[in-house]
Amino acid sequence: MFSKRFLYCSYRRTLHKCYENSGLFGGGGSAPQQTLEDIAKSIRERQYKRITVMAGAGISTPSGIPDFRSPGSGLYDNLQQYNLPYAEAIFEINYFHYNPKPFFALAKELYPGNYQMT
Repeated sequence: MFSKRFLYCSYRRTLHKCYENSGLFGGGGSAPQQTLEDIAKSIRERQYKRITVMAGAGISTPSGIPDFRSPGSGLYDNLQQYNLPYAEAIFEINYFHYNPKPFFALAKELYPGNYQMT
C-alpha cells in the first residue's frame, strides 16, 4: 500500500526528506494508506500527473525485446559481430565518438522491432 504522501514525495524528488516526516519508516507521521485499486483510480482521475515506473530488466522480454545478460539470447552475447573491445562499449559516448557504426547498426537492428505488447 502506498500513501498519497509517498507518491507526492516521490514526485517531488525529495523522498528522503518525506520519509523523515511521513511515518513510512518510523518517522511518526500518520499518512493514510492506499490500496493498488485506490492508486489506479487516482491515476484514471488524473490526480497524479507525472508517474515514474521502476521495473526490472526482464520486463520487456515477453514482447521479444532482448535483455542484456541471458546466455544465447541476451544483447551482450550477440555483440561479437560488432568487434567491440568489450560489450558495454557500444553504449559509451567515448567509444561512440571513436566508432559510431556499431551503435547505429544495433539501433537499426532493434528499431523498429517486431515486438508484441504483453
